[in-house]
Amino acid sequence: MLQGLQGTRTVAVNLDRDLLRSNAHLETWAISFKAKPMALLRALGRAFQRRQSLGDALADELPVDASAFVYDAQEIQRLNEAQANGAKVVLESTLPAAWSGPIAHHLGLDTNIGVNLDMNPDMDTTPSSAPPPVQVTSGPARSLRGKLRAYAKAMRLEQWSKNILVFAPAVLAHRLVEAPVLIATISAFFCLGLVASSIYLLNDIMDLKQDRRHPTKRNRPFASGALPVSHGLVLIPLLLAGATLIASQLPPLFAATIGAYVVLNFAYTFYFKRRLMVDVLSLASSYTLRILAGNAATGIELSFWLLALSMFLFLSLALVKRYVELDTVTVDAINEKRVMGRGYRYGDIDMVSQLGVASAFSAVLVLALYVDRAGHNGLYKTPELIWLICPMMLYLIVRMWFLAKRRELVDDPVHFLIRDWRSHLVGALAIAVMLAAKWG
Repeated sequence: MLQGLQGTRTVAVNLDRDLLRSNAHLETWAISFKAKPMALLRALGRAFQRRQSLGDALADELPVDASAFVYDAQEIQRLNEAQANGAKVVLESTLPAAWSGPIAHHLGLDTNIGVNLDMNPDMDTTPSSAPPPVQVTSGPARSLRGKLRAYAKAMRLEQWSKNILVFAPAVLAHRLVEAPVLIATISAFFCLGLVASSIYLLNDIMDLKQDRRHPTKRNRPFASGALPVSHGLVLIPLLLAGATLIASQLPPLFAATIGAYVVLNFAYTFYFKRRLMVDVLSLASSYTLRILAGNAATGIELSFWLLALSMFLFLSLALVKRYVELDTVTVDAINEKRVMGRGYRYGDIDMVSQLGVASAFSAVLVLALYVDRAGHNGLYKTPELIWLICPMMLYLIVRMWFLAKRRELVDDPVHFLIRDWRSHLVGALAIAVMLAAKWG
């Protein structure tokens, strides 16, 4: 847009269209919904009473953080070059002056702001191209395939693998081959997936500011600018509508379980994740609720052995996740009162590992006690064979803790189990043992 403008006296550029790769209004509203909800309510109140426009009211309540937005790096470079060659840069923007000024300063532009381009026909206002933004490592999705891939990434479709836990009640009750049970379980799987995706979308939208400063999370579709926030705000109710439609075909208890799952996740997002131990207990409960959803969808009797095993197992996985986060904090963060906005200090790392290993052994102990009772339920001909699963489970979890101690575990522990070939092998052996115990 600005090539060959060395002799141009004034260069006009639209901040919203040409420099920002995202909707500043929508993003600020979304961020403030989580960070400063009362400020957002006050701004909405003043706008509703027509004392101010919504943008001005929000600008008064929330000073803009110019570093939190995604910009067009190539366009900014051209503007800086034109400015260095004597051109005067003028920004046009629909943003409040309290926001556009700090943004211009952040970009290193010595500009005038708020000029109506229609009143200045002599200014260069050629629309800009759309090269990759500053904070994107792989440019925005352009092709249909790229856009679909971005949507899938934003919806965390790979996280749906965690919902396989809804099959646990039917599998362990040996009733998965029954058509009504299978259909109900599959329906529960997709319903939970849609709900989980809507929660991921909302969390990513509200965490834009933090994600853009994170070394890996900055590549998420909304944080990178690959997808606009407006698309996420449209997609969320569509996903929830689909989940509601599926849930309406299942027992009411299933809908109540899904409601509890949603409430727990929102409580975790807004409060629990910053509280010592409450965060990991919430994560473990979230996985256990998936199992309860399988029970509720199929009407299969609740297994308290399975619930106890789930709580201890996933508590250990949640603790190993926290351990990895604590073990990778910066030197400056070590002396801070709390690390990463969590309820932990760096000095808690040994206690976290001790609790995690203890929880892992507790999970294996629960499984061993279940094996001792399995001969009384008539589901297995040779229940003693299930004992073989105890050392298998112990191997998987303890190995994961060793890898965490060696700083070789950098992934989410559940993702690690899903992708690790050794975990696949142990899982296959465990299934073989279960089948042998049933028919052997």
